[in-house]
Amino acid sequence: MESNETAALEQHREFTEVVGLFDSVDKLQSAIDDLMTHGFDRSEISLLTEDAKTREKVGSKRSVEIEDSDEAPRISYIETESLNEGKAALIGLLFYVGATAGAIAVWTIYGSFAEAIFAGIGAGMAASVIGLGVGAFIRRRQRNWVQAQLARGGLLLWVRTRTEEHERAAMSAMQNNGGHDVHVHSLAA
Repeated sequence: MESNETAALEQHREFTEVVGLFDSVDKLQSAIDDLMTHGFDRSEISLLTEDAKTREKVGSKRSVEIEDSDEAPRISYIETESLNEGKAALIGLLFYVGATAGAIAVWTIYGSFAEAIFAGIGAGMAASVIGLGVGAFIRRRQRNWVQAQLARGGLLLWVRTRTEEHERAAMSAMQNNGGHDVHVHSLAA
């Protein structure tokens, strides 16, 4: 019976989250890593979105002015490893498609297996350059995002919490990793 009462209390519990402000990407990443090793799911972690979207929603307000705002536009946290895997997969896919298309084209036109192999390798490498360009574009966007957030006053990190114990764990992880103005606030239902 106690577990049913506890479950009912948790269902009616007000939604809360812990928010913190970070002055470097290294400290932010360290806090996120700490959170994830202490049972927080990636879906519970969010960051302030790109500067153009943020300006559209909240103007040029400083980070401390929007940290408790429901209007602050957010993005889900994506692990660096996932981004790297995606970039590598894109480059590999483009190499494969380019190599296959190049080899088939040369084989069809000239009928020479050796020339088809060399053409496939060349076309694959050329197509991979496109993937490298996409990777550079993503890195540039990430760098611009960081610079814009720091110019706004810091990198904001929000973590949804389910229990008071979760709140304490999130606050501890953020504070231990250089978070400033770390506090709990309620979310609109």
